[in-house]
Amino acid sequence: MSDEKLDNESKERALVGYVIATASLAGQICCELTVADHGIDAEIEFKLPDGRAAAKRIYLQLKSGDTYLYHRERDDKDIFTIKKPDHVRYWMDHDSHVMLVHRNSEGVIRWMEIRDWLRKATNNGRNPVKQIEFEAERFDAMSVRRWRDKVLGK
Repeated sequence: MSDEKLDNESKERALVGYVIATASLAGQICCELTVADHGIDAEIEFKLPDGRAAAKRIYLQLKSGDTYLYHRERDDKDIFTIKKPDHVRYWMDHDSHVMLVHRNSEGVIRWMEIRDWLRKATNNGRNPVKQIEFEAERFDAMSVRRWRDKVLGK
């Protein structure tokens, strides 16, 4: 085993690969979006039980590394720092759920829906926010399937 540390680009590419593989293992369609950073990195389109694409999707904002997330001791919460304020409005304006997917330095990958969270926290954009209380769940095939069921209304 090598003692070399992965650079940020390698960590981000590893996260993209993991997300695509996990969505595929859940039987869903995952596509990476353009490399330009506008605040959405990928999408998962859900499939119906018969395997047909449902034309329903969620959007993913992928983040890798420990500089985005810290643990706030006073209330025992994980806090995600929003480094690009323009992303808040962009995430809130989407027509479907936006999921923040975070990979920490130990390789733990968790996700959380942020579009609706931000709409509530900002009072529909009236109040600025710079952080998200990251109340995330493990990102795995079962959590992808739970989101499929939620989005498809099952």
